[in-house]
Amino acid sequence: MNYLFVEHILGRLMIAYAGFMVIPFLGALIWREKSMPAFLFSIIVIMVIGLGLLHHGQKNGRMGVREGFVIVAGAWLLTCSTGAMPFAMSGVVPNYLDGLFESVSGLTATGATIIDNVEILPKSILLWRSLTHWLGGMGIIVLFIVFLPNMTGAVHLFKAEVTGATSERVLPRIRDNALKLWQIYLGLTAVQFFLLLLVGMNWFDAVNHTFSTMASGGFSTKNASIMYYDSLWIELITIVFMIITGINFGLYSLALRSGIDKIFKDLEFRFYLIIIAVSTFVVTLSLWWTLGLGGGNSLRQALFQVVSIITTTGFVTADYDQWPSVSKIILLLLMFIGGCAGSTAGGIKVSRIILLFKLGWVELKRAIHPKAVINVRFATRSVDPQIFNTVAVFFFLFFAILALATLLLASTGLEPFDAICAAAAALGNVGPGFGVVGPSTTFSSINSFGEIVLIICMLLGRLELFTLLVLIQPEFWRSRKGW
Repeated sequence: MNYLFVEHILGRLMIAYAGFMVIPFLGALIWREKSMPAFLFSIIVIMVIGLGLLHHGQKNGRMGVREGFVIVAGAWLLTCSTGAMPFAMSGVVPNYLDGLFESVSGLTATGATIIDNVEILPKSILLWRSLTHWLGGMGIIVLFIVFLPNMTGAVHLFKAEVTGATSERVLPRIRDNALKLWQIYLGLTAVQFFLLLLVGMNWFDAVNHTFSTMASGGFSTKNASIMYYDSLWIELITIVFMIITGINFGLYSLALRSGIDKIFKDLEFRFYLIIIAVSTFVVTLSLWWTLGLGGGNSLRQALFQVVSIITTTGFVTADYDQWPSVSKIILLLLMFIGGCAGSTAGGIKVSRIILLFKLGWVELKRAIHPKAVINVRFATRSVDPQIFNTVAVFFFLFFAILALATLLLASTGLEPFDAICAAAAALGNVGPGFGVVGPSTTFSSINSFGEIVLIICMLLGRLELFTLLVLIQPEFWRSRKGW
């Protein structure tokens, strides 16, 4: 593996990352906040790291599969660890580990927080929290590819970071695809920002909530999240854009080239909408019948929370921890499902759920006709048997990691249900869960060891397990032809 080339790429990325941190630094300067020295020092440290990697690295090199995995994993680890410095140095959290938790939660668009009162934070810190969401939502590496027009092998970076089980909707050139994705992302960001302004949200809150929504993150400037505003229009705009960001962004690119009907013909998109519709209907009935909230109010709360949870955004308009058991179970299941492949949402992804159903149906047929050759199709394409193997392995690893994380969290003193919910919320990049990490609380009750477990879960969930787990294989680091 060409380590010097890897260092060069990571150096360039860190310099770009420092450039983004200048934004909240300028905010702290304008608003005359005490967080200004923390941002300035962090920018200097990140620049020193970036320049050091550039100086020691090598500009020319081949981008192979191994280099792609190492660069993506290294980029996320470096940005998360250095992004924690403003939190720790400004004093908004008591120690670096808490700052790391906040940074990882931001960049992975999880939205879990250990800060009990965000409304007393400096505006620059709030902006940095939301900006980390926005950068991590579409992908740090995907953005970086846009600025590397001549880098060969960028496809390995793209595949290592972009989420989902299928990759048929990419453009022939990876940089073109990355550029198109970010253009769409920027356009949607601008539209939501102006719509929130139109319905009465102030510009600062509109910026932060737009960044959080587009990334399917969930960080808010208010302790009560979207519930604070008690505005039907703000909720409707947020619902629409949460749904939009839970859809494969490659579909939007395809629609721009071939027509909007391509979106509605997509199997995963239709299944995604069906899950939202059915879940909303059942939760609405549950709230109406059990809590007596009334039809309109039940639908309003149910739709928002169903969309917020399945897209793993994590905004809240109600304390769903107090809802009937049926409603809570549905929301818990939605945490696992997540959004579509290629979206900013976390979770297992709808495409994998569909493929698992198809795999189960095929095995039932084979039980009756053992010698039958069954061709499985996903939308208009035949599914490669290797994709089924990958999906099955992903499911096994996902729930194995979930079980291990639950046991480790339970060892810290959490009740079993609380431990499961905390692990699921972190691994699925959802944010709030149930119990001690519910919508009306934070993760501040989790001890240091538990924070480390959840940090690892958030990173594994955002990078879809394989990108990090492959690095622990000794074989990965051995020199081998064909990589």
